[in-house]
Amino acid sequence: MKINSVVIGAGIGAKHVDALNSVSNTRVIAICEKDNIKRNYLKKKYKKIQIISNHKDIFSLKKKINLISIASYDSDHFKQIKILSKICKNFIVEKPMVTTPKELKELRKIVKKKKLKIFSNLALREVRMFQYLKKKIIKNQIYNIDADYLWGRVQKLFGWRLKEKNYSLTLGASIHMIDIVNWLIDELPVSIFTKGNKIVTKKSKFKKFSFLTHLLQYKNGLIVKITANAGAVHPHFHNIKIFEKNKTFISNLNNQLLISKSRNKFKIKKLNLPYPDKKNRKKLIQFYVNSLKKKKAISPTFNYLCNLMQICFSADQSLKIKKEIKIKYFR
Repeated sequence: MKINSVVIGAGIGAKHVDALNSVSNTRVIAICEKDNIKRNYLKKKYKKIQIISNHKDIFSLKKKINLISIASYDSDHFKQIKILSKICKNFIVEKPMVTTPKELKELRKIVKKKKLKIFSNLALREVRMFQYLKKKIIKNQIYNIDADYLWGRVQKLFGWRLKEKNYSLTLGASIHMIDIVNWLIDELPVSIFTKGNKIVTKKSKFKKFSFLTHLLQYKNGLIVKITANAGAVHPHFHNIKIFEKNKTFISNLNNQLLISKSRNKFKIKKLNLPYPDKKNRKKLIQFYVNSLKKKKAISPTFNYLCNLMQICFSADQSLKIKKEIKIKYFR
């Protein structure tokens, strides 16, 4: 099966172009970018790729394409899927897939009716450090996980995110760490409680929360603390600490440590696992494309992606009403 694709958005979308073009019998035939300066740059960089300015222009390519990759602004994701589902059934969508519960409800109806195959690029799953943890942890012995999304790029809140009505740090940052924890332990939380503040950005035009902390409770009693820190004076990083009954794993800016204890003596082993492992992250898109070619099941599944959105929406609702929320899932 040959895959011809269109990528919408040339920011993070540039990584989509690279990932797609690295798969055999797969090529990007067009990039949609509404910014004129970026379009001129793209025309010089990609001589063999058509550069267009509006997602509606993709209709002229409907006989040539069988995959659309959406890496546009968050608020555009749903409407672009809705419109372009008329000409294509296969979609890669940057997180978040949608920005409101109403959009999610409608998207599920569209996917069911038109039998769409939708995938969201939760690329941290392909970081080999996290893959090592997935193999080594003993799930039923974990009692606490701390995971921090240290964004370290507060200036980015004042670009397109400033204009997004439904933008939240949960959808833009926390979602990655929530997914990683769910994936590591193969479980979904039963409840979530979120608090936040605006101290870093209180004098700016960005009026939403710029720091969030989430407490997630899982069925077996496991408690997970996740933070999304847009204002961190810190390199972009994904901290994680996993506490098991007999060992602790820590990854921070300085170290990756595996701590155990024997005869009242601590054994501290330094690890050297690949991180941030950016080259490896494109593998998730590659797996999706190869799954389409071989007509295999797609992972993460669309139902899981919907339930991940439910966790995020519950987190933002908890923040709003200042109460713990029991999360309702799709079956």
